[in-house]
Amino acid sequence: MIKMKSISSLFGYFIFGIFMFTSCGFESAAEAGIKYKTKPAFELPKNIQWQEVGFATELINIKENLVVIGVGDNPIPRNEWDDFKPRLPWKKNIDRHIMIDKTVFLRSPDAPSNCQGAACKTQIQYKGYSWTKLANPLAVDYIPAKTNLLKPEEGHLVVKTIKKCQAVVFENEIYQISDNEGNLYAMHATETGAPNLNVVLPEGFSIKKIDLQKPLIILPFGENEDCYFNIVGDHLGQGYHQYQYASDYYPSSES
Repeated sequence: MIKMKSISSLFGYFIFGIFMFTSCGFESAAEAGIKYKTKPAFELPKNIQWQEVGFATELINIKENLVVIGVGDNPIPRNEWDDFKPRLPWKKNIDRHIMIDKTVFLRSPDAPSNCQGAACKTQIQYKGYSWTKLANPLAVDYIPAKTNLLKPEEGHLVVKTIKKCQAVVFENEIYQISDNEGNLYAMHATETGAPNLNVVLPEGFSIKKIDLQKPLIILPFGENEDCYFNIVGDHLGQGYHQYQYASDYYPSSES
């Protein structure tokens, strides 16, 4: 049975939303000069402390392309979140039904790779509360061609490249989409609470449920402690993490 979780107890949170950005201001990965090695950016510490996924109070700064979480010295209380009204350029991130089992947040994207402990989580203050920098959206690509960013048309996918120093774990099963050329993506969130395999994917893509023989741990990609992820969205509002690439670099030289 799929374990569905609403999206934070401390750092037991995750970015799953299809970001509430328009495509304005976002270049493709190639146009933005992004090119990363498609191997795990680092090894997890042996004493890693995995956390359950909880409810995340996340804000997006659409001017600075920054996602923050309500964690720190004075986080917003959960009972105040629903009535909390940020002002532009800040917006609330969308809530999602989560399909991963565990996660660990290692550091903010602007923190040095050799930081230790709380110094790894960069705090800011907004409307009297503390927020921790969680991720930076960097670029947007489309499969097979440009489409709506928030919810693409049938037969299209939106690929958002972000910088996020976080690892996630699927323990029992995944819903996997494949382009049948070596690129694989694991569904991490839905809008409805249940995966829909009737999604209309681009030509050559397929989707199926896979029972895992061992937990699937997805680490950020790159080298020298980079923290790149590709987050994919389909026309049903389902979100995916890319966990395998067909090429040694993204974007590939053929892109």
